[in-house]
Amino acid sequence: MLYRLTVHPFAAGAMATILLLLPLWLPLLTPVQALVPLPLFLVTLRAGNRAGWWAVLVLLLGAGVVGGGGVFPLVVFLLFAAFPLLAARLLRQGWQTSHCALIAFLLGNGVLVVILAITLVMGLDMPLLLSAEMNGMKEAVLTALGEQKMGSAALAEFRHTLEQIIAVVSLLLPAMVLTSWYLIQVANLLIARGVLLRWGEWGIAAEHLSAMRLPFPLVWAVIAMALLAVFAQGPWRFVGFNWGLFLAVPYFFQGLAILHRALQWYQVSHMLRVAVYTALFFWTSLVLLLFLVGLFDTWIDFRLRFFDHKEGENPSGR
Repeated sequence: MLYRLTVHPFAAGAMATILLLLPLWLPLLTPVQALVPLPLFLVTLRAGNRAGWWAVLVLLLGAGVVGGGGVFPLVVFLLFAAFPLLAARLLRQGWQTSHCALIAFLLGNGVLVVILAITLVMGLDMPLLLSAEMNGMKEAVLTALGEQKMGSAALAEFRHTLEQIIAVVSLLLPAMVLTSWYLIQVANLLIARGVLLRWGEWGIAAEHLSAMRLPFPLVWAVIAMALLAVFAQGPWRFVGFNWGLFLAVPYFFQGLAILHRALQWYQVSHMLRVAVYTALFFWTSLVLLLFLVGLFDTWIDFRLRFFDHKEGENPSGR
């Protein structure tokens, strides 16, 4: 069914719209929103950029009907549709998947740098401003729950949970938004690549993503931001936490490359591989584990040590 739907732009746009709006009626399906770019990637890579734009138009019309027009369709375009159109165009011109992932990283990094620069220049205490705004929302929610005669013990526990969430979100909101965007776009790019390879429709030069390795100096930038987050105060602490978090995200994909190499080494079946990769959308602990594996691979080189030792490869960047 996916094969047929992603040939026609209107069907692909309708699929993306359903993935976007379905959680409004079934909140438990919220994780499926992460797959909104997938039909856009597939139809643009298979049928061209014009078909991709038609699919995006269908998505934006659906978003406009539900959101009442205004800003919501623009937000949907920026978060879900703009990068698939750009990446698919580049791939059809001969660019590699890793190049498109790098562009997504640079775009996200650029937006984050602008936000952090504004924070520093204006001397804004962003955690304080964000927490004040969210505390107002928290009190409104707690008041509504109190009117529904929620037990005092349960209400106190819920208040404590909300305060913990607000403390984290107010400190990391810019990086959380941009990290989510980057992970969603690159994950859907990799899924689309795998699906097209499976269908035998990938007309671009092969690329061994399991050999992906990040440049060694990047780890020092992550360490520098970590030190800034720990020892600095005020806006610079905010910069350290947010920039450090975003700079560290590519290590998840380095960990994913190691996982892919391990699955190849042990000749795991295709169905089991799909199950493992699907679990990444729902199992946060697995994502964290892959990030740590990717980070420590900078020094240990798991692929050379456990899988590629017969090839005599030397880790780059050392």
